[in-house]
Amino acid sequence: MKPLFKHPKEEVAVTPKNETRTAALWFEQGRQCFHKPDGVGAVKAMERVIELNPAYRHPDGDTPHFYLGKISEVEGRLDQAVVHYTRALAVSPLDEESLIGRGSVYTVMKKHGRAIKDFKMVLGFPDHRRRAPLKHLFYAVAENYRQLKDWERALYWGRQALDADPLNERHRQLVREATENLKRES
Repeated sequence: MKPLFKHPKEEVAVTPKNETRTAALWFEQGRQCFHKPDGVGAVKAMERVIELNPAYRHPDGDTPHFYLGKISEVEGRLDQAVVHYTRALAVSPLDEESLIGRGSVYTVMKKHGRAIKDFKMVLGFPDHRRRAPLKHLFYAVAENYRQLKDWERALYWGRQALDADPLNERHRQLVREATENLKRES
């Protein structure tokens, strides 16, 4: 459905029931569907937002592309998830959730260098702005280095994760594995 007219602040469309819906209203509907969970409803609503305004960004910073990326990721459509997360980042370059989402997808796709770059970008955010716990970000970087068998860097980042969460068994296991592999290599 094509937009009927443009409101000074955003585009507006007429639905089949002749009700006017703004991109903001479609976005809220999509977000509600996402949290139900009603993936089909969320996708339809978020796609309407993009039709009305491809650069739409909710006042809280969320974008429809983030939600479409998350849905694609959960459904295993990884290439499509990367596209949506990347588009979300084009609208909002410091979107922490989209960087983490894309980094996670890159990890699964074994594109470890790209994953590390995204996670390190989030680590570069000021503490007061970053919402993700450091221990998770350190571990994500360490895990990507572990998969690359870059044991020195895996150990460094694994120790950072372990220092941030000393009782975490996954962090301990990664540090042990990296340490053992470094000893074997020397």
